[in-house]
Formats: sequence, C-alpha cells, structure tokens
Amino acid sequence: MNETMKGYVYRLKPTTKQIDLINQTFGCVRKMWNILLLERKSIYELYGKYPELLNGHQYVNPKYIKEQFPYMYDVDSQSLTTAWLHLKQAYSNFFNKSHDEPKYKSRHASIQSYTTHTISGNIRIEDTHIKLLKLGMVKMKLHRPLPKGSIIKAATIKKDGKHYYVSLRVEYSHLTQPEKALEKAIGLDYTLQGLYMDSEGHKADYPNYYKESLEKLKKEQRILSKRVKGSSNYLKQKEKLSTLHLHIKNQRKDFLHKASRYLVNTYDLISIETLDLTEMAKTKHFRKSIYDTSFGIFTRYLEYKTKDEGKTLIKIDQYYPSTKTCSVCGRENDIKLIERTYKCQCGHVMDRDLNAAINIGVQGLIKYATKAYGIDA
Repeated sequence: MNETMKGYVYRLKPTTKQIDLINQTFGCVRKMWNILLLERKSIYELYGKYPELLNGHQYVNPKYIKEQFPYMYDVDSQSLTTAWLHLKQAYSNFFNKSHDEPKYKSRHASIQSYTTHTISGNIRIEDTHIKLLKLGMVKMKLHRPLPKGSIIKAATIKKDGKHYYVSLRVEYSHLTQPEKALEKAIGLDYTLQGLYMDSEGHKADYPNYYKESLEKLKKEQRILSKRVKGSSNYLKQKEKLSTLHLHIKNQRKDFLHKASRYLVNTYDLISIETLDLTEMAKTKHFRKSIYDTSFGIFTRYLEYKTKDEGKTLIKIDQYYPSTKTCSVCGRENDIKLIERTYKCQCGHVMDRDLNAAINIGVQGLIKYATKAYGIDA
C-alpha cells in the first residue's frame, strides 16, 4: 500500500454566470502574473550587475497587488497565490537553465487556465457536480469516478477552445499490483502509417485525424487571415479554428487511450522501441505524420496503464537495429527507407515493419528474462 498522486480530467458545464466568473478569474490570474513578471524584469535590468542589491530586493506579493486592484477580491484568492508561486518557480527554473525565460500571458491565447488548492474540503465532488471556491456547484461530465478514499489536492480550471475542463490532482492509497505472470507478450514497431505494427502482424490502423482535417484547417485559416486582427470577427474565427484543433486532439487522444487499453488488457509484456521523435520531426517529410500519430503520448499511456495493472513495458535500446536484423537468422542487412519488404540472404522475406516488430518482441523477452530470472543474454 502506497500513496499515489494522479490526475483526472473532466468536462465542465458551467452556467452563464459561472462562465463569467471563470473568465474573470483567468483575467485576474493573468494580470497578477504579468505585473509580477514586469517587476522581476525591471528589477533585473536595474540591479542585474549588482548581486547584493538584486538579492536584497523585496518583491511585492499578491496581497499588495489585490489592494491596488480591488476587483481581484471577487475571484478565488488561491488562484492568485498559485500564479505568484508558479512565477517564482518559473524564474528558479530559468536561472537553473532548465527552462526558458517566463513570458507574458495573453488574453487572446486559445488556452486559458488557473489553479486552486484544496483547503478544508472546499473542492469536492457531489453526484454530477463539483464544488469550487467562488463558483459553487458546477455541473460536470463524470465519465469515471475517483478512486475510493481519494483526496483532491488541487484543481486546474481550463478553457480550451470553447469548452471548459477541470483537472484534479488526486492523492489516494494505492494497493501495488503484484507483477502478473508472463503468459502473453508482444512487440510494437512504430510506423508513420498506422501508428504501429505488432509482432503478430496486426496494424493499429490509426486514422491520421490531422491529415484528414487539413483541408478544413486550411479553409478556416484562410478565412482568419482575411479578418482584421483584433476585431470581433477575427476573434470569433480564431475560436472556430481553435475548436477544430481541439476536436482533432480529442479524436487522437480517444484512439490512443483505446489502443493502449486494449494492449494492456490483452498482453502481460509489451515491448516498444525507444525513438528520438524530436530529431525525427526535423525531417521535412516526416514532421506532420509524427505530429499526427503522437507516439510519445501513446508511450506515456502505456507506461502508466501497465504500471497500474501490474503488467510490464520494456523499451528497447534506441540504437538496436530492429529494422536491419533478420528475425530468422539474425544477420544484419542494409535496407532503404523506400523498401517495404525485408529480404535476407537466408531466404527470409517479410514485411519490414513486421520483421522489426518481431525483433523488438524478442529483445523485450530477453531483457525481461535477464531481469526476472537472472538469465545471461
């Protein structure tokens, strides 16, 4: 039994009055962030060359800013304090060179959000509603329940396109699943067409939602380019375009969730290749397909689902030549990207993706046996 932290996302269905207050909170959080960021930038420009003065400066806090802008008292105070804490952390990350310098937030960004924390049970789910500070009871689409005995630690309210969501950070006692006995194993080879080919010869047949919607996206983008920037028609068209992008994203996530769930429920050991997708995306002809299939997101889904179910996910070394290696004799043969059939000197002929998937599956079994039974590969 151990404490687990996990996120749950639900669609909100707020009333008109609640929408107005949510949007007001977005604005106050954005103003808090931008004022604090402006102060930090200004002080650094003044005292950057004088470390003692820079370190001795006392930055303003949310209370001082709320006194200057009394309307901020109308929104959730936790959201304003969280924005202040996030900016401090963002600057620490920037000075540690792990992140870029924080930027100002725009009211025209397609995604707006704020985060609030639970104090004395002020955030809780009751039937099909969620209690949020200042907003009261907000209707939600509770498509799956929270774990029994879970505690909501924080909530992030987000507007993506024209829809509102709440992301709950939940802590609960999780009974660690014992590792399942190995009965069924499979290897997956990444393909630009279809997401993956498995070692049993089946393709995921991913529908390429982004490519299918390219004409619609181009049409809406052309309309947006003819609008006067900043006008009401421009903002309406921008929201329409954002909604279309959101629809594509939701289609993709739905497919990846279902595909990963099927694999985790069916197999005890899943082996996949390790890919540098960022480097691969630099190739002009691959960029859209890599973005569309989102193999990195698919991998993350497999990781947490296998862990929850006591199954095993093994990532094969990035430099293992799964495509070049013959799955029958083990000989390596050069094969061009345009060639879709693998041919070996031993007479073995097979689809190149299937051959690679079999090799990945075998390597996964070897790594599993080495770790579980101490068998020397």
